[in-house]
Amino acid sequence: MPKQENVLSYARSLAESLREGLEWNPGQHGDGRGWWVIRDHQQLHTLMANAFAGMDFLRQYAGPDSFWTSRAAEVYQNKGNNQSTESGARAVGDVLLTWVGQVEAGVTDIVGARAWAEVDVISTDMMGQVRRLLEDNQTHPAAAIVLCGGALESALRAVVEGRGLELTERPSLSAYTRLLRREELITKQEAKDLEQVGGLRNAAAHGQFNELSRERAGLMEQQTNLLLSKLTDLQQ
Repeated sequence: MPKQENVLSYARSLAESLREGLEWNPGQHGDGRGWWVIRDHQQLHTLMANAFAGMDFLRQYAGPDSFWTSRAAEVYQNKGNNQSTESGARAVGDVLLTWVGQVEAGVTDIVGARAWAEVDVISTDMMGQVRRLLEDNQTHPAAAIVLCGGALESALRAVVEGRGLELTERPSLSAYTRLLRREELITKQEAKDLEQVGGLRNAAAHGQFNELSRERAGLMEQQTNLLLSKLTDLQQ
């Protein structure tokens, strides 16, 4: 996930794009029930596209079932207050700015932000523990292998949560891998590598030590770091 300041900056730019080129038409009766119109009607489709982008942004970062997402859709569909398409688009921008203010005040969170932070912790803390285990000749390599598998499963879970995906089967490294592959967030080879790591982790966890050497544990550490790097890239 992009840093919070980048997410909020993009939200503000979307809101600004929903105000550009608009002017207020006060109506004929002077009762304050005017509406927004766009000066260049050729830009109306661009304004509408930006409104859809704003609603999709809220779906991703405020949550598909949140008040913010439903409110943005409502004001757009109602053309503001039954005024005009431009008024509805501008109102989406108002929702975006209010959401930004709530995030900055700590009243609400960016969806997935906490889950994504876990990936960074896993990449540093957990893999640091793996390195220390491998450097300790008194520790069986199975310990490092199990921890590598646990690190990847935790990171996969964070990716799934951060992306707002729904897991329909029992949580496991394999289940998370299948879901991300179906969503085409990882390649076929990456899914194969994850399954291989999961299989080795299971062998170590169940005491099948025949093929578990320190050299193989070292290779698994390298592979795990590469896979964690890929999962970190999914935050961008």
